[in-house]
Amino acid sequence: MSPQSISDSAVTPPDSAVGTTASDAPGENRHRRPRLLPTIKQAAIAFGIALALLVINDSFVFESIVVPTSSMQPTILPNERIILNHLSRTSLNRFDVVVINEGNTGRRIVKRIIGLPGERVRLEDSWKVFLNGQPLPYGQRSTEGLRTEGGDHVIRIVGDLRPPETKFGKKDLLLGPDEYFVLGDNRFASSDSRVVGPVKRDHIQGTVSGVWYSFDLVLHRFRTERIAQRIR
Repeated sequence: MSPQSISDSAVTPPDSAVGTTASDAPGENRHRRPRLLPTIKQAAIAFGIALALLVINDSFVFESIVVPTSSMQPTILPNERIILNHLSRTSLNRFDVVVINEGNTGRRIVKRIIGLPGERVRLEDSWKVFLNGQPLPYGQRSTEGLRTEGGDHVIRIVGDLRPPETKFGKKDLLLGPDEYFVLGDNRFASSDSRVVGPVKRDHIQGTVSGVWYSFDLVLHRFRTERIAQRIR
């Protein structure tokens, strides 16, 4: 039973029928007890059910994953825990942030989908993306080293770092019917499809919906402003 159905099933007191007001039955109103306690109990039961379902479905529907590196900065910061939605793997779109199983290594990485099946992908300067011969639009940000990519999200370009060698995408790369080209948002500090090539749909475990935990290991503080941060 969902929390919504529990709240909908609350019974209305008989003396609150149409036409009965405080002035109609003053005696009854004096002896009527507040119904706050049952409401709190119902909310607690609903929360308990939702929490139990989340625990039962962990790794089946939703999963908590820690991101230890800065390869997705500024979207995801080091040592943040993100929420992976396994059900969303059936509908993947451009710019989705996804969790990928690298296969033989057993390692999982978090990247952003840039190229879709059947598209031609090329990179210029190892970070500017061309799709089917057309460049993605890039907008300047007030913070140095940041760009808006495709009018959708922010990527990090740090000029004093050497970008990874582009083995895939230096020239037009045609993606297969089940292949995706993925990149890290921290474009100069990410090992992604430029290095390992396109990823197969079967290796994508789902999309990332948000951040629920964030702790700065350098400053030794919780990043409270990052809690419940939606990933886009």
